[in-house]
Amino acid sequence: MKRFHLNSLVALAALLPAAAWAQTYTAGPGLALAIPDDGYNGTQGSMACSTIAVPSGGGGGDTVATTTVQVAQSHTWSGDLTIKLFSPAGTPITLVSRPGLVEAADDGAGCCGTSSDLIIANAITYDDAGSTSAEDMGSLGSPIPASTVSPAPGAATPGNLGSLNGESKVGNWLLCLGDSAGGDTGTLDGWTLTLGTTPVELQNFSID
Repeated sequence: MKRFHLNSLVALAALLPAAAWAQTYTAGPGLALAIPDDGYNGTQGSMACSTIAVPSGGGGGDTVATTTVQVAQSHTWSGDLTIKLFSPAGTPITLVSRPGLVEAADDGAGCCGTSSDLIIANAITYDDAGSTSAEDMGSLGSPIPASTVSPAPGAATPGNLGSLNGESKVGNWLLCLGDSAGGDTGTLDGWTLTLGTTPVELQNFSID
């Protein structure tokens, strides 16, 4: 009788597609979360935030390997907007910062960015692999079509979604939206967080 020993499942996981370990978590639709008009000053407290609580387990490990975010929202004059994702560890990732405006600082000052509108029906996916920068999404049309764009931090702390790799997925993830000019408003209808995780190692696994 032969006995096989596997010190971990990492070798097995390498044979499986990365998507096998991806899980999706959703808030909404129907959140109707209003973004405070002309309220953003660079702080999280000046933003409207929605929370997704991610539990441990669920098929893969708890260590983040990939992250994408899809946002369904409305807003006239999208150049007013700053959108940030906060991990359970508190790491901020700026998905978009005043598209079309070169900011001197991440403080809500300055004018005016792109005038293109966002509508709920055309969800925007933020993915490091996006071929269009979020900074340039206003060039895609108005309303901005459903698109996949790569995060653009502007004057905020540098970092993309890959900066979250290695953190724990477990805990509260926050999507926060700020508006930096008066007269144009919008709401968050819903958002989706997709996390790929590193498989859990299974020590001393044996098959007779």
